[in-house]
Formats: sequence, structure tokens, C-alpha cells
Amino acid sequence: MQNLTEEELQELEKQLSCPDGDNGINVGNLMNESNINMTLSGIDAMPLQKQDKVLELGHGNCGHLYQILDKAEEVDYTGLEISETMWKYCKENYTDTTATFLLYEGQKIPFDENTFDFVLSVNNVYFWSKPLLFIKEIEKVLKIGGSCVISFAQKNFMEKLPFVRDKFKLYDDQAIRDLVADTNLQIESIQSFNDVVKSKLGDNVDRAYGVAVLKKLGQ
Repeated sequence: MQNLTEEELQELEKQLSCPDGDNGINVGNLMNESNINMTLSGIDAMPLQKQDKVLELGHGNCGHLYQILDKAEEVDYTGLEISETMWKYCKENYTDTTATFLLYEGQKIPFDENTFDFVLSVNNVYFWSKPLLFIKEIEKVLKIGGSCVISFAQKNFMEKLPFVRDKFKLYDDQAIRDLVADTNLQIESIQSFNDVVKSKLGDNVDRAYGVAVLKKLGQ
């Protein structure tokens, strides 16, 4: 296990919430590698059909983009990022696709009501500064009958990680249920998974994570 100083742990926490600069590129690559099982589980939870519109929140380096685009014909993918570093990286590296990448401020989702068939969020629910307002933003842009898929590492796993500090708000299944209680989103399922991954500190850890599927109901 790599021993990091307090300053290095704080920098890692900062980069995980919003990758920046050359170090941000490295962290983006690391996140793609360590998150891939969670990402693929989230993608598996989206039964995409021809011309479905997908919005991904906090896509990082989007190393999983082709898995999404290959699930159905003419998938219309849009990625939203608060990280200018990740946004620029994806704009430059996925010019062979029809994917759209946009930068935003992390609070208001810049799309009209009833725009997307699916919204995907992998390993970034912890960084929503105003979770209830943000989940209502997701509800707004989803079409009626559309689904939001949230992949999240379980609280009892996350709270053991030394770099998880004030920037993280941790979730378990019940916290996800509580989050959507006052919305027009209905929990269809929360699947439980376990895998073994190399942590951000370089050691192998057993990770418990969930994949929640939230369906937008009619008014």
C-alpha cells in the first residue's frame, strides 16, 4: 500500500471530485480503470434501443463510450462534465463518434424537460453539493418512462478509504431511497455487486457497490 502524506491525500480527494491539469489526466485514467466494473454494470442496466438519447453526468475520460454506443443503433450520447480537463480530453479524443461533450457548472443541467431516455451517473453522486435539487434536475430532463441509473460504492466501503473526506457525501441503499422520496422518480431496483479492484493508493481492496435504477413516472 502506498503511504501518502496528508497533503497528497487532500490533492487526491480534490482530483477525484474534479480532475485538473496533467495530474487530472492521470487520475482520469486511474478512475476509468478502477471504475470499469461499476460503469459496465450501469451500462448493463440501460436497455438501450435505436436512437435513444443518453446523458452521462461526470463521464471522466469516457473510456467506456464505445460500449454505450454499441448497445443499440444510433445512440445519441451527451456527456456533461465540471472538469475542463476531462471535457477537453474527450472533445479531442472521440472525434470519430457522434458523441457530444459539454462543460457545465455542476448545479443546473442545461437541457429542456423530457429530453433524455436515460441518465447515467457512475461514482459521482458523492460530489453532488445539493443532492435533492440535483436529482430533481435529473428528473426534469428525463422523459416520462425514462430511467436514471446511478452506480455508487457503498458507504461502509467508502468510509474506510483514507482520501474520502469532506468533499464526499456517502450513500447506501437506504440513502438512495431517501434521496428520491420527494421526487417523481420511482426506484425500480437496486442491485448489489462486489468486486476486487486496485485502490487509488495501489492496493487491492474488496469493493461493495450498488446500481440503482430510477424510473420517471407520469404526472
